[in-house]
Amino acid sequence: MNIIKKILTQSIIWLITFLLLVVFMLLPRDVKYESGEAGNFIDANYVYSIDSHIKQIKKFYHYITHNPGLGKYRDNITNLEHITDKVLKSLWIIIPALFLSLLAGIAKGIFDYWSKDKKASIIGKGSTWLFLSIPDLFLIISLQLSILALYEMGWIPHITIYGSDSIDNYLICILFLSIYPFFYVANITYTSFKEEEGNDYIRTAKSKGIHSFKILYIHIFKNCMPSILSHTNTVILYILSNLFIVERLTDFRGAAFYFWESVRYSPIFTVGQQFTFFPVDTIGFIFYFTIFIFFANTISNVVTSLANPLRKVDHNK
Repeated sequence: MNIIKKILTQSIIWLITFLLLVVFMLLPRDVKYESGEAGNFIDANYVYSIDSHIKQIKKFYHYITHNPGLGKYRDNITNLEHITDKVLKSLWIIIPALFLSLLAGIAKGIFDYWSKDKKASIIGKGSTWLFLSIPDLFLIISLQLSILALYEMGWIPHITIYGSDSIDNYLICILFLSIYPFFYVANITYTSFKEEEGNDYIRTAKSKGIHSFKILYIHIFKNCMPSILSHTNTVILYILSNLFIVERLTDFRGAAFYFWESVRYSPIFTVGQQFTFFPVDTIGFIFYFTIFIFFANTISNVVTSLANPLRKVDHNK
């Protein structure tokens, strides 16, 4: 019953959030210009009108309800087909990046914990701390330049880092998307293990002479999983936010790339020009992005709710 309540709560939050974003995207783009006697440009001011806003919302609703497939994107392709195709393309890098971040990040966190009192802690917790301190944008650009430099020196084969038509493009994007979430999960895993080791049942297991690896993997790891998995929604948020950077820097033609294209304005305008903006595809991409976050939150809450009773049982043993 508690799980159903959480799912309903997440559904309501998602719906409210999505509707607010739609209302925001449909803000009128009316501009009032001030020009000189010779018609030269002096100033421009944004003018908001509630009537214009309501009119824009009604116009959008009428359009999507009277045009199959959310209208035409271009010849023989509807907006819905275009949006879905690009979202599916991005999913081919989002899902592998998510699993890579979780699995490899947990493994790295276990290594960090195991090596915390050893010399290997430099490449363990030390490296995790270092890479969490460096902006991922800097890391991505550095990796791109390093790949180009290594290829020029003949140390590695040719790797296509720009575009979205080869397997190289997908693998590179998966790698770039996974960088920060990987170290984030490693840090969460390490912190969870450190908090768990102080519990009485761990000290009891150690006093019984149980091997440290058995304590680590059977007791600590199992009881830390709810805490680690509860951060799945945060990992998804990091991946989605990085998606906009990665697709832009690698010219990967996915959902984030075309979302940027849909909201981009020309820097050139004429005095008296009004900026028309009808964000059908923009709102379509927003729908999918918020759905990803909704499912991530829901799955995280469900897994945590199911795992917590098991955690309590194990503590009582």
